[in-house]
Amino acid sequence: MVKVDVGNFDHNLDIDAAYGHPIAKGIPAAVVLSPDNKVVYATRAGELADARRMSETGIYEFFERVSRQVKP
Repeated sequence: MVKVDVGNFDHNLDIDAAYGHPIAKGIPAAVVLSPDNKVVYATRAGELADARRMSETGIYEFFERVSRQVKP
């Protein structure tokens, strides 16, 4: 996991662009990469925008669902 500081949507936007703008609908955002640096999943609809109100279990369940969607 790598944390990228996007500030107030004004820092490190080149990284956001490189992975298809996952922060467009809200932060935090997440991108899952394959070993060869290809995007296999990215939050594109603000899936984690309410993370502050999510419980630890809710966050865990989100990533568990993502892991089932990602093909090995």
